[in-house]
Parts: sequence; C-alpha cells; structure tokens
Amino acid sequence: MQAGQENHITTLRPCLDLFAPIDEGLLKKAVSNALECLEKPQALTVVVNDPQRQTDSLRVLKVLSHLIDPACIRILVATGTHRYSSQKMRGFELKLVRGLSIKEIQWHNSRSDELVPVRPNGWRAHPWLIEDRPVLGIGSVEPHYFAGFTGVHKTLTIGCASYEDVESNHANTLLPGCCPGRLAGNPVFEGILQMLEDLAVSQRLAGVNLVQVGSTIIAAAGGIPLEVLEALTSTAQDVFIQQIDVPADAIIVEAAGPLGQSLYQADKAIMNNQWAVRNGGVIILVAPCENGIGQDHFVKLLIKAPTAAAAKDIVSRRGYRLGDHKAIGMRMLTDPNCRAVKVFAVSKGLSQADTVALGITKATSVDQALSAAGIDPNRHRVYRIMNAGNLCVLAKIDAHGISSRN
Repeated sequence: MQAGQENHITTLRPCLDLFAPIDEGLLKKAVSNALECLEKPQALTVVVNDPQRQTDSLRVLKVLSHLIDPACIRILVATGTHRYSSQKMRGFELKLVRGLSIKEIQWHNSRSDELVPVRPNGWRAHPWLIEDRPVLGIGSVEPHYFAGFTGVHKTLTIGCASYEDVESNHANTLLPGCCPGRLAGNPVFEGILQMLEDLAVSQRLAGVNLVQVGSTIIAAAGGIPLEVLEALTSTAQDVFIQQIDVPADAIIVEAAGPLGQSLYQADKAIMNNQWAVRNGGVIILVAPCENGIGQDHFVKLLIKAPTAAAAKDIVSRRGYRLGDHKAIGMRMLTDPNCRAVKVFAVSKGLSQADTVALGITKATSVDQALSAAGIDPNRHRVYRIMNAGNLCVLAKIDAHGISSRN
C-alpha cells in the first residue's frame, strides 16, 4: 500500500513502488502482437476511448503509425452514450492525431439511425465495427465499480453500442456480483463478454490495453481483447486496489482530470471506495466538476425517491432506465435505513441546488465538511484517497462481509 500521513489523515495513492514507466520497446511489442492477431493488415479501424478516460491513445497511435501506413488508418471514438459539443470534439481530435497523417475520424452516436446489428437481431453497433476492415481497440485497465475492470473489451462493445443495448447491459448493475475488481460471476461483465463474442464471429478483432497512472504507462499488452485483459488485471489490481484493516470513520475521495469533470463521472470515486467507510460514516468528494452534474437523467429518480426502497420500487414498476443504478447506489449509501453515510461535495462546479437534488451536502472545504460531520482526524480514522476514480480501497474486516465481494 502506498500511503502517507499528514495531520493525522492517511493519504492513499495508486501503488507504484513495484512498477516503472514502460519504454517504447515494450509498447511496440504490445502493438506488434495486436497486429499479428490481425495478420498484419494493410488497412485498419482503430477504436479509442473518448475524452472521459485518460487513456494515452496518441502514444499507441504513434507506435502504430510506424508499423502501418497512417493514411490507411481510420479512427472511431467510442463514446458509449456520452455526447460532446463540436468544439470539444475538435479539440480532442487535434490532440489525438497530433503529428500523424490520419484524416478519417468518426464519433460514435448511440442514438444514430445508422447503427447496424452485429448479427441478425443482435446488439447494434457503429457500422465501422463490422465492415470489411479489421478492428484494433485501445483501452486502459482500471477497476470499475460495477463492470469489474475497464479495458478494450468494454471500448469495443459498450463504447460502440446503441443506447438501448448499453441500457440493457447496465440494467444488470442491480444484480449481485457487480463490484470493482470482480469479473467472474459479474453479470455486467458477462453481458459485455457475450457482446464481444458476437462481434468476433464476423470481425477480426485485436486490442492494446494499458495500465496507466495519470499520464504514466506502467504496463501494456497487445493481442486478442480478452487475453490482453487477463494479462493486465493482476497488475491493475496491484496498482489500484488496496485494503485497509477496518472501515474508516471518514474518507476523502479526490477525482481530477477526465473523471473529475462532472458529478456523473466523479460518482465513480464515491462508488469505487464506498466500502472503505463504516456505516454511518462520512464521504467527502473533492472534484472540480466544471461541467456540473453532467448527464443528469439519474437525478430525476433521486428527486422522486427520497429513500432506497422508493427508488427500487420505482425501477421495479417502470423498468430500468440508464443511470438508475447511480441513483439507487446513492440512496443505498445515504439512506438512514441502509448505510446512513453522510456525503459532502467540495466542488466549485456543483451549485447548492445540484447538491440538494443529489441528496448530499455542499461544503466549502474538506475541513469545513469534517467539522460539520463531527469528525476530528485526531480521534477518528480518516483516509484521503487520491485518484479515487480509479483507486479502489476496501476494508479487510467488515461485519457484513463486504470486503469478501472481491
């Protein structure tokens, strides 16, 4: 565990003690292995993560451009259900292909009428995904609070699927087995696996996965999508999943970069680490959230349902809608009849009205939130979790057996 102590607050960071940045030779080997799976194609569709992930796709593309003519590469940005302004898209594209002669870029639109089934009556995807040109995805592996781990398997499926198919997959989030670091028995991952298998029937697929902390790549693997996930999950777990002896009285979860741009993304910092705090404890989210709440459809359920039971009842009666899992997760965390955790937000981008709608408390600083919650770091167990959108902290000892979920 990589930790530091300051003012009686223990700070936890991704564990890098055993890892060093990879060199270009190792990255080239990973990219070469991926191309070998595709039998060294002359033309290629490359699928990359959108701006809400920090995956260093440009570095992979630069290596790739030395192995295949860049003029024969086209890029599909896997957005999932996210939407962007033209200005945001253009800025991302300029950074993505900086110095490369790649001209053809498309952005996935989950609501487009041009999506096509990957097999008869199957899930629908961007047409580039199934055209007669092999596909290479670029992903990064981190714990995900309900999908187990992210990676190229998710980039090539959820990232390029229709809104309805993403919604159908994410409805499984409400089932047991969905938690960070778990793939076996995880119904969301199993659904993604089936989507990937359907796609592989008619398409040549390969992927490059990275393990990345901030802007530093510490591991890479290239090859068949599931194999490169398996190759890096152990490293990702060593870096991003940490254990503490007993649940904390309070945790301070900090999210910056792409995962701190909106509450919709920063929510991962809370959900990844919620099991590190005791029932009745405190979570303080520190994130800029310059885009406010972001995709806010889940807020409608929060407003209608003041309790976890009410939220579950609404979803049971009307059916799951994309984002409902965020609302139910927040209610189960904060409901006095469930875990009774008090959640504070230290964020310039969230208004008082935003936090009221979310059922959390706006604070001007961490110290102010701790004081309002009656938490004294001299007497209580408090952890500050850095890079909390990727880092996942669990308690070894839990009366409810929560830590055994992983």
